Amino acid sequence: MCLRAVESSTRRMCPLNVAALKAIVLDVDGTLYAQTSVRIGTVWRLLKAHMTRPIEGAATLRVLRAYRRAQEILRFSHEHECTDLAAAQLLLASQLTTASSAFIALCVARWMHQEPLDLIARARRPGLLAFLHGLKARHIRVVALSDYPAVAKLDALDILPLFDAVITAQDPEIQVFKPSPRGLKVALARVGAMPHEALYVGDRVDIDAPTAASAGVPCVIIGRRETGTSSEGWISLPGYQELGDVLACHAESHRDSKGKAHGFI
Repeated sequence: MCLRAVESSTRRMCPLNVAALKAIVLDVDGTLYAQTSVRIGTVWRLLKAHMTRPIEGAATLRVLRAYRRAQEILRFSHEHECTDLAAAQLLLASQLTTASSAFIALCVARWMHQEPLDLIARARRPGLLAFLHGLKARHIRVVALSDYPAVAKLDALDILPLFDAVITAQDPEIQVFKPSPRGLKVALARVGAMPHEALYVGDRVDIDAPTAASAGVPCVIIGRRETGTSSEGWISLPGYQELGDVLACHAESHRDSKGKAHGFI
């Protein structure tokens, strides 16, 4: 039996036929794990590692902030179309700080791609593993779509084998950050699914929701405490248990000719 709030959200969600569902595409950072605790833990480690070298520590923090700022600039500016997104982000961060691209690349490799991995492993969202196993049992294709390299993170979360494909903004055929729908369209093509046969799950209303809308794919924003529905056709849910409930509600509304529900998870 679905909760009333979930039922309401299900009725108002953009069209999704669970009986026809072939693929679910999931954002990574913030969607598969709680990002706040990982960032706090990483900053603490960075400060501790530079206790005897505070100037270097301050420089490292400065370039990491600039690297993230460069991403947001590239994300929303059509003036920065490029064929090598990773290099463009490093170059822009270098211009913002006057630090060399090589130094920034070293900082990013250690403090964004390596050091957080064990923290990410401990921050996996509750219910995620069971949810993914349920998708595999239903033969639904699962794709990760991230603005950053994601394989090591999925491996740290102990869920990499449960994904059929991993797509990142730096892939040769993408080369653009969300909310461009290019990555999502490539993800669907990779697993042979049409927009109406897919669901996109993210954690940012300002990024993930318009990404899905531009691609014509139903969207769930995960990790918000409340359950709600926007006028743009996406719903917000606290976690993966609630997402399973929503999909189950959709399954109940698409019973087969014999009156049997298309069960989900």
